[in-house]
Amino acid sequence: MEKQPQLQWKIDECALYFERMKVRGWCYHLAKTIVKVELRLDQTGEHFNLDSFGVTSSPDIAAVFGVRAENVRFDQWIVGSESFGTPFSLVFEFSDGSKEVGTDGLTNAALGDPYFQSWENFIESLSAFETGAVLEIGSRARSAVTRKHRIPSRLEYVGLDILQGANVDVVGDAHELSAIFPEQKFVAAFSTSVFEHLIMPWKVALELNHVLLPGGLLYTSTHQTWPMHEEPWDFWRFSKHSWRGIFNATTGFEVVEAVMGEPARIHACRTSEVTKAMPDSPAFLGSACLARKISGTKAQWPVPKSDGLADMYPAGELTVPLTLNRT
Repeated sequence: MEKQPQLQWKIDECALYFERMKVRGWCYHLAKTIVKVELRLDQTGEHFNLDSFGVTSSPDIAAVFGVRAENVRFDQWIVGSESFGTPFSLVFEFSDGSKEVGTDGLTNAALGDPYFQSWENFIESLSAFETGAVLEIGSRARSAVTRKHRIPSRLEYVGLDILQGANVDVVGDAHELSAIFPEQKFVAAFSTSVFEHLIMPWKVALELNHVLLPGGLLYTSTHQTWPMHEEPWDFWRFSKHSWRGIFNATTGFEVVEAVMGEPARIHACRTSEVTKAMPDSPAFLGSACLARKISGTKAQWPVPKSDGLADMYPAGELTVPLTLNRT
């Protein structure tokens, strides 16, 4: 059994707003008393004292670790650096004068996020297949990220994209999968940051049903909240509740899990009585679904894709960086 680290800490928020950085989280040591917490920018070595540590009560942390953890939160704005948004660490000082460094705060902030965990759940689920092929929709290494290496080597990887490019095995349209691949060719299929760019995602669900084996797995991840990008091919945003409208008994699927993650804040450029509460209302950058094919489908969507499109998907540089790429 793995021993629990003495130093426990978690970054809940580390966001840059107009040259100010919001830092929120907690820290606790099982044996020592933390008396000071600093944020260190790794690239420049700049230090910022988190003097809010210990001021805010933390009953949720105390419920886990006991009464010594009743005041172990920090929550403040820090200013004064052009390097905010780059990798950072936390430096913890104890009552005995010793110090410890908690490295990679950005990774720490992502720990436990259900959006990222859903991808790992899909990869783990592939262990159920000894042989077969796995399809990636939108495989082109547009943002210099590929996921082929995460697919078990015993399984065949096939990368499909609307355009030719690095990591593309087959050029084709996801709306026409059954015209590209044989019936029931794949044991699994997945896509990342693709479904918002599909003019008719429900048609793609029907096409996926045709090319997946019975019991085959499907993983999709996209956005619940995200700026406009890749226009004019930017069509949809998905909450975790939307997936059952696409993957259901009629389309031949069951949803295994549907999640949202990567919390975000929405700010209106004109604050009013209607919009002033938006920054504190729930919003998530990521939405993901793991589904399983449970049957074939007789459902059809005969509307041609061209009815909703005027141009080809853009092949140039990304208009908005896709920062949710977790390999």
